[in-house]
Amino acid sequence: MIKSMTGYGRSDFQAAAPEGEAKEGFYIEIKSLNHRFLDISSRLPERFFALEHRLRDEIKKRFSRGAVTLILNSDGAQRQELKLNLDVAKTYLDAAETLQEDLDVDGELDAQFFLKLKDIFTAGRKELDAEALWEPLKNGLYAAFEQMDAWRVKEGRALRDDLEKRLCALEGFIAKVEALSPQSLAAYRERLKTEMERILGGRVDEARLLQEAAVFAQRSDFSEETVRIKSHVEMFRNYLKADEPVGKRLDFLCQEFLREANTIASKANDAPITQTVVEIKGELEKIREQVQNVE
Repeated sequence: MIKSMTGYGRSDFQAAAPEGEAKEGFYIEIKSLNHRFLDISSRLPERFFALEHRLRDEIKKRFSRGAVTLILNSDGAQRQELKLNLDVAKTYLDAAETLQEDLDVDGELDAQFFLKLKDIFTAGRKELDAEALWEPLKNGLYAAFEQMDAWRVKEGRALRDDLEKRLCALEGFIAKVEALSPQSLAAYRERLKTEMERILGGRVDEARLLQEAAVFAQRSDFSEETVRIKSHVEMFRNYLKADEPVGKRLDFLCQEFLREANTIASKANDAPITQTVVEIKGELEKIREQVQNVE
Protein backbone atom coordinates (compact mmCIF):
# COMPACT_ATOMS: atom_id res chain seq x y z
CA MET A 1 0.00 0.00 0.00
CA ILE A 2 1.56 3.28 -1.09
CA LYS A 3 1.57 6.27 1.25
CA SER A 4 1.32 9.97 0.57
CA MET A 5 4.17 12.19 1.71
CA THR A 6 1.59 14.65 3.08
CA GLY A 7 0.49 14.09 6.66
CA TYR A 8 0.03 15.53 10.13
CA GLY A 9 0.07 14.16 13.65
CA ARG A 10 -0.04 15.58 17.18
CA SER A 11 0.37 14.09 20.62
CA ASP A 12 0.40 15.39 24.21
CA PHE A 13 2.61 13.94 26.92
CA GLN A 14 3.96 14.77 30.36
CA ALA A 15 7.56 14.96 31.47
CA ALA A 16 8.89 13.41 34.63
CA ALA A 17 9.27 15.81 37.57
CA PRO A 18 11.03 15.72 40.94
CA GLU A 19 8.99 14.22 43.76
CA GLY A 20 6.45 16.66 45.11
CA GLU A 21 6.27 18.72 41.90
CA ALA A 22 3.59 18.57 39.25
CA LYS A 23 4.54 17.04 35.93
CA GLU A 24 5.02 19.44 33.06
CA GLY A 25 2.88 18.95 29.97
CA PHE A 26 4.17 19.12 26.40
CA TYR A 27 2.82 18.66 22.90
CA ILE A 28 4.62 17.33 19.87
CA GLU A 29 3.56 18.01 16.28
CA ILE A 30 4.92 16.38 13.17
CA LYS A 31 3.95 17.26 9.61
CA SER A 32 5.32 16.39 6.20
CA LEU A 33 5.06 17.62 2.63
CA ASN A 34 6.35 16.18 -0.62
CA HIS A 35 10.06 16.53 -1.30
CA ARG A 36 12.43 14.69 -3.58
CA PHE A 37 14.67 13.67 -0.67
CA LEU A 38 14.30 13.41 3.11
CA ASP A 39 14.57 16.90 4.59
CA ILE A 40 14.12 17.14 8.38
CA SER A 41 13.65 20.37 10.30
CA SER A 42 12.84 20.74 13.99
CA ARG A 43 11.85 23.45 16.44
CA LEU A 44 12.69 22.52 20.00
CA PRO A 45 13.14 24.44 23.25
CA GLU A 46 16.78 24.84 24.19
CA ARG A 47 16.56 22.34 27.03
CA PHE A 48 15.64 19.57 24.56
CA PHE A 49 18.60 20.11 22.22
CA ALA A 50 20.40 17.09 23.70
CA LEU A 51 17.61 14.85 22.38
CA GLU A 52 17.39 16.30 18.87
CA HIS A 53 19.66 13.67 17.28
CA ARG A 54 17.51 10.89 18.74
CA LEU A 55 14.35 12.46 17.38
CA ARG A 56 15.94 12.75 13.95
CA ASP A 57 16.98 9.08 14.07
CA GLU A 58 13.40 8.06 14.83
CA ILE A 59 12.13 10.14 11.89
CA LYS A 60 14.67 8.52 9.55
CA LYS A 61 13.34 5.10 10.53
CA ARG A 62 9.84 6.11 9.47
CA PHE A 63 10.40 8.19 6.33
CA SER A 64 12.38 7.62 3.16
CA ARG A 65 11.68 11.04 1.64
CA GLY A 66 9.61 14.15 2.23
CA ALA A 67 9.98 17.50 4.00
CA VAL A 68 9.34 16.60 7.65
CA THR A 69 8.88 19.25 10.34
CA LEU A 70 8.92 18.43 14.05
CA ILE A 71 7.67 20.90 16.65
CA LEU A 72 8.02 20.30 20.39
CA ASN A 73 6.82 22.76 23.00
CA SER A 74 5.27 23.19 26.41
CA ASP A 75 1.48 23.13 26.52
CA GLY A 76 1.58 26.32 28.62
CA ALA A 77 -0.38 24.78 31.47
CA GLN A 78 2.26 25.61 34.04
CA ARG A 79 3.16 29.11 35.08
CA GLN A 80 6.79 30.06 34.88
CA GLU A 81 8.42 31.70 37.87
CA LEU A 82 9.93 35.14 37.34
CA LYS A 83 13.13 35.82 39.22
CA LEU A 84 14.19 39.39 39.96
CA ASN A 85 17.86 40.32 39.56
CA LEU A 86 18.18 42.95 42.28
CA ASP A 87 21.76 43.85 41.41
CA VAL A 88 20.75 44.86 37.89
CA ALA A 89 17.72 46.72 39.21
CA LYS A 90 19.89 48.68 41.66
CA THR A 91 22.25 49.59 38.82
CA TYR A 92 19.33 51.04 36.87
CA LEU A 93 18.14 52.89 39.99
CA ASP A 94 21.56 54.44 40.61
CA ALA A 95 21.78 55.52 36.96
CA ALA A 96 18.31 57.07 37.10
CA GLU A 97 19.08 58.98 40.32
CA THR A 98 22.32 60.28 38.80
CA LEU A 99 20.39 61.60 35.80
CA GLN A 100 17.91 63.32 38.09
CA GLU A 101 20.57 64.96 40.24
CA ASP A 102 23.22 65.88 37.67
CA LEU A 103 20.98 66.77 34.75
CA ASP A 104 17.97 67.99 36.72
CA VAL A 105 15.66 65.42 35.09
CA ASP A 106 12.11 65.35 36.46
CA GLY A 107 10.08 62.21 37.01
CA GLU A 108 9.05 59.67 39.62
CA LEU A 109 10.86 56.38 40.02
CA ASP A 110 8.23 53.73 40.79
CA ALA A 111 7.53 50.04 40.22
CA GLN A 112 6.01 50.78 36.81
CA PHE A 113 9.39 52.12 35.70
CA PHE A 114 11.19 48.90 36.66
CA LEU A 115 8.56 46.55 35.17
CA LYS A 116 9.47 47.95 31.75
CA LEU A 117 13.08 46.77 32.15
CA LYS A 118 12.95 43.23 30.84
CA ASP A 119 16.56 42.39 31.58
CA ILE A 120 16.09 42.61 35.34
CA PHE A 121 13.86 39.52 35.20
CA THR A 122 14.70 35.92 34.31
CA ALA A 123 12.13 33.20 33.70
CA GLY A 124 12.68 30.30 36.03
CA ARG A 125 12.15 26.84 34.58
CA LYS A 126 12.68 23.32 35.71
CA GLU A 127 15.82 21.69 34.49
CA LEU A 128 14.86 18.36 32.96
CA ASP A 129 16.96 15.23 32.87
CA ALA A 130 17.26 14.31 29.18
CA GLU A 131 17.45 10.59 29.90
CA ALA A 132 14.39 10.68 32.13
CA LEU A 133 12.51 12.67 29.49
CA TRP A 134 13.39 10.45 26.52
CA GLU A 135 10.89 7.65 27.18
CA PRO A 136 7.76 9.85 27.51
CA LEU A 137 9.01 11.96 24.61
CA LYS A 138 9.50 8.90 22.43
CA ASN A 139 6.05 7.58 23.34
CA GLY A 140 4.56 10.94 22.43
CA LEU A 141 6.46 10.92 19.14
CA TYR A 142 5.19 7.41 18.30
CA ALA A 143 1.62 8.46 19.06
CA ALA A 144 2.02 11.41 16.66
CA PHE A 145 3.52 9.02 14.09
CA GLU A 146 0.47 6.75 14.32
CA GLN A 147 -1.92 9.63 13.76
CA MET A 148 0.18 10.87 10.87
CA ASP A 149 0.45 7.39 9.36
CA ALA A 150 -3.34 7.04 9.23
CA TRP A 151 -3.47 10.34 7.35
CA ARG A 152 -0.76 9.27 4.89
CA VAL A 153 -2.37 5.87 4.26
CA LYS A 154 -5.75 7.48 3.55
CA GLU A 155 -4.22 9.93 1.07
CA GLY A 156 -2.10 7.13 -0.39
CA ARG A 157 -5.24 5.15 -1.11
CA ALA A 158 -6.71 8.11 -2.99
CA LEU A 159 -3.46 8.51 -4.94
CA ARG A 160 -3.44 4.83 -5.86
CA ASP A 161 -7.04 4.97 -7.13
CA ASP A 162 -6.31 8.04 -9.24
CA LEU A 163 -3.11 6.54 -10.66
CA GLU A 164 -4.92 3.31 -11.52
CA LYS A 165 -7.54 5.25 -13.49
CA ARG A 166 -4.83 7.10 -15.37
CA LEU A 167 -2.98 3.87 -16.15
CA CYS A 168 -6.19 2.48 -17.66
CA ALA A 169 -6.53 5.64 -19.76
CA LEU A 170 -2.91 5.26 -20.86
CA GLU A 171 -3.54 1.65 -21.91
CA GLY A 172 -6.50 2.83 -23.95
CA PHE A 173 -4.37 5.36 -25.82
CA ILE A 174 -1.66 2.77 -26.50
CA ALA A 175 -4.26 0.36 -27.88
CA LYS A 176 -5.50 3.16 -30.14
CA VAL A 177 -1.97 3.83 -31.42
CA GLU A 178 -1.53 0.12 -32.20
CA ALA A 179 -4.88 0.04 -34.04
CA LEU A 180 -3.99 3.14 -36.06
CA SER A 181 -0.58 1.82 -37.14
CA PRO A 182 -1.74 -0.49 -40.00
CA GLN A 183 -4.23 2.15 -41.12
CA SER A 184 -1.39 4.66 -41.28
CA LEU A 185 0.65 2.28 -43.45
CA ALA A 186 -2.29 1.67 -45.79
CA ALA A 187 -2.95 5.42 -46.08
CA TYR A 188 0.73 6.06 -46.87
CA ARG A 189 0.70 3.36 -49.55
CA GLU A 190 -2.35 4.95 -51.18
CA ARG A 191 -0.81 8.42 -51.09
CA LEU A 192 2.41 7.07 -52.58
CA LYS A 193 0.55 5.21 -55.31
CA THR A 194 -1.45 8.32 -56.21
CA GLU A 195 1.72 10.40 -56.39
CA MET A 196 3.49 7.84 -58.58
CA GLU A 197 0.52 7.71 -60.96
CA ARG A 198 0.56 11.48 -61.21
CA ILE A 199 4.26 11.64 -61.94
CA LEU A 200 4.43 8.60 -64.23
CA GLY A 201 1.27 9.39 -66.16
CA GLY A 202 -0.92 6.66 -64.71
CA ARG A 203 1.72 3.95 -64.60
CA VAL A 204 2.78 2.47 -61.23
CA ASP A 205 6.01 0.63 -60.53
CA GLU A 206 4.68 -2.03 -58.14
CA ALA A 207 8.16 -3.13 -57.08
CA ARG A 208 9.14 0.44 -56.21
CA LEU A 209 5.81 0.94 -54.45
CA LEU A 210 6.34 -2.12 -52.29
CA GLN A 211 9.92 -1.08 -51.55
CA GLU A 212 8.92 2.42 -50.43
CA ALA A 213 6.03 1.05 -48.35
CA ALA A 214 8.41 -1.40 -46.65
CA VAL A 215 10.86 1.40 -45.82
CA PHE A 216 8.04 3.50 -44.39
CA ALA A 217 6.73 0.57 -42.35
CA GLN A 218 10.15 -0.07 -40.88
CA ARG A 219 10.78 3.58 -40.14
CA SER A 220 7.39 4.11 -38.49
CA ASP A 221 7.23 0.81 -36.60
CA PHE A 222 6.84 1.59 -32.90
CA SER A 223 5.74 -1.85 -31.73
CA GLU A 224 8.81 -2.08 -29.50
CA GLU A 225 7.89 1.17 -27.81
CA THR A 226 4.27 0.16 -27.18
CA VAL A 227 5.38 -3.22 -25.80
CA ARG A 228 7.78 -1.50 -23.41
CA ILE A 229 5.10 0.95 -22.28
CA LYS A 230 2.73 -1.92 -21.51
CA SER A 231 5.51 -3.63 -19.59
CA HIS A 232 6.12 -0.42 -17.62
CA VAL A 233 2.40 -0.20 -16.83
CA GLU A 234 2.45 -3.71 -15.38
CA MET A 235 5.53 -2.88 -13.31
CA PHE A 236 3.90 0.37 -12.16
CA ARG A 237 0.85 -1.55 -10.91
CA ASN A 238 3.04 -3.99 -9.00
CA TYR A 239 4.77 -1.09 -7.25
CA LEU A 240 1.38 0.35 -6.27
CA LYS A 241 0.74 -2.85 -4.30
CA ALA A 242 4.12 -2.81 -2.51
CA ASP A 243 4.41 -2.37 1.25
CA GLU A 244 7.57 -0.27 0.99
CA PRO A 245 8.36 3.24 -0.26
CA VAL A 246 8.29 3.19 -4.08
CA GLY A 247 7.98 6.87 -4.99
CA LYS A 248 11.46 7.11 -6.49
CA ARG A 249 10.93 4.00 -8.61
CA LEU A 250 7.58 5.29 -9.84
CA ASP A 251 9.27 8.57 -10.70
CA PHE A 252 11.87 6.68 -12.75
CA LEU A 253 9.12 4.75 -14.58
CA CYS A 254 7.46 8.06 -15.48
CA GLN A 255 10.70 9.10 -17.18
CA GLU A 256 10.75 5.82 -19.11
CA PHE A 257 7.11 6.28 -20.15
CA LEU A 258 7.93 9.71 -21.53
CA ARG A 259 11.01 8.42 -23.35
CA GLU A 260 8.95 5.82 -25.21
CA ALA A 261 6.18 8.34 -25.97
CA ASN A 262 8.72 10.75 -27.47
CA THR A 263 10.12 7.97 -29.67
CA ILE A 264 6.63 7.15 -30.95
CA ALA A 265 6.05 10.82 -31.67
CA SER A 266 9.29 11.05 -33.67
CA LYS A 267 8.31 8.02 -35.76
CA ALA A 268 4.68 8.97 -36.31
CA ASN A 269 3.83 10.25 -39.77
CA ASP A 270 0.11 10.34 -39.30
CA ALA A 271 -2.11 13.05 -37.80
CA PRO A 272 -4.38 10.72 -35.74
CA ILE A 273 -1.36 8.96 -34.22
CA THR A 274 0.33 12.26 -33.46
CA GLN A 275 -2.84 13.51 -31.76
CA THR A 276 -3.03 10.31 -29.70
CA VAL A 277 0.58 10.73 -28.61
CA VAL A 278 -0.31 14.23 -27.42
CA GLU A 279 -3.07 12.65 -25.31
CA ILE A 280 -0.57 10.09 -23.99
CA LYS A 281 1.86 12.82 -22.93
CA GLY A 282 -0.94 14.74 -21.21
CA GLU A 283 -1.87 11.64 -19.20
CA LEU A 284 1.78 10.96 -18.37
CA GLU A 285 2.17 14.49 -17.03
CA LYS A 286 -0.80 13.97 -14.69
CA ILE A 287 0.68 10.64 -13.54
CA ARG A 288 4.05 12.27 -12.90
CA GLU A 289 2.43 15.05 -10.84
CA GLN A 290 0.67 12.50 -8.64
CA VAL A 291 3.82 10.41 -8.23
CA GLN A 292 5.56 13.46 -6.72
CA ASN A 293 3.29 12.97 -3.68
CA VAL A 294 4.09 9.27 -3.21
CA GLU A 295 6.68 8.33 -0.60
